[in-house]
Amino acid sequence: GSGWRIRGRLAPLLEKEGKYVLRHPVAVVLALVVPAFAALVAWRVSPLIPEEAGEVVRALPLFGFAAYAHLATQPFWLNAFGWERGGGRTWFLAPVDPGDVLVAKNAAAYLLSLALFVASGAAGFAVGGSPPGWAIAGAVCLHAGMAPFFLAAGNVISIVNPRPAPYTVQRGGHLSPVSVLAGMAVFAAGAGLFAVPVLLAIRLDRAWLLPAGFAALGLLGALVYRASLPRAARLLAARKEPLLAAICGDDA
Repeated sequence: GSGWRIRGRLAPLLEKEGKYVLRHPVAVVLALVVPAFAALVAWRVSPLIPEEAGEVVRALPLFGFAAYAHLATQPFWLNAFGWERGGGRTWFLAPVDPGDVLVAKNAAAYLLSLALFVASGAAGFAVGGSPPGWAIAGAVCLHAGMAPFFLAAGNVISIVNPRPAPYTVQRGGHLSPVSVLAGMAVFAAGAGLFAVPVLLAIRLDRAWLLPAGFAALGLLGALVYRASLPRAARLLAARKEPLLAAICGDDA
């Protein structure tokens, strides 16, 4: 049939969330625009960085797109329930653990971000050539390491400040102003945290510090996410009524 070949307790939830994301017009537009932007940067911007700036500085555009993939997909992890509308009631009527719901939504948002990152990297490599192996490893660790911090914060924002989101490419319609500000703060904090290995690598002229530093921060992020998930699940269960009122109400 049309079912996805994934197994386990989360399989139905992952399939549902994956189809939501893949079918959304925003995801389609991002899949076209972000890789094209990466190719443009590799063609016009990267060659302007002088050799004497150092290999770490020359790798910054790649790291930038690793982070930008998360920024571009903010509507999916800052307003995770916004697309549900009346279907949101299913989560509370079915015997589904709230933590599993959050994990499935997080996985779908992360996989979209990963796909954008891989596509933008491939587009950049096709135009500007492949960077050193340490830079690729660092970018992969950066993208993966940022995710748990953003998703943990996004779960709380999604639950506390939900908004019915249009199933269209509507500028500014997918997030409330409060969520936009919160998302900016979360992204800025994450960028600041992951800038520390970059500054150390530039100062010490040790490129290997980047993948190592990003991986260490990613491990910390995984611990933060794991610790926050039960609390977020309890918050979701406690805020069932206001969340449903927001996403299923008349303004939806």
